[in-house]
Amino acid sequence: MLDWIIPIGLITLFSITMVYSNMRLGKPRRDGRPNKLPWGFIMVFCVLGIFLMVVHLFNLAGFETGPEHSLLGRF
Repeated sequence: MLDWIIPIGLITLFSITMVYSNMRLGKPRRDGRPNKLPWGFIMVFCVLGIFLMVVHLFNLAGFETGPEHSLLGRF
């Protein structure tokens, strides 16, 4: 059961971080200086983390993922 709880928790953490970074992306700081953190890159890495956790959950459910199991096969 812990194999399912950790990826679902990470998906929620990445989702919350992605929403927060989306809110902070277009706004300047209160003192007018530029942002210290690249919020766009943080949002992209959160989407990558969500994708990896979803693939991991598919593997835990018993579905085989990867190029050798795709419809088109390995090129």
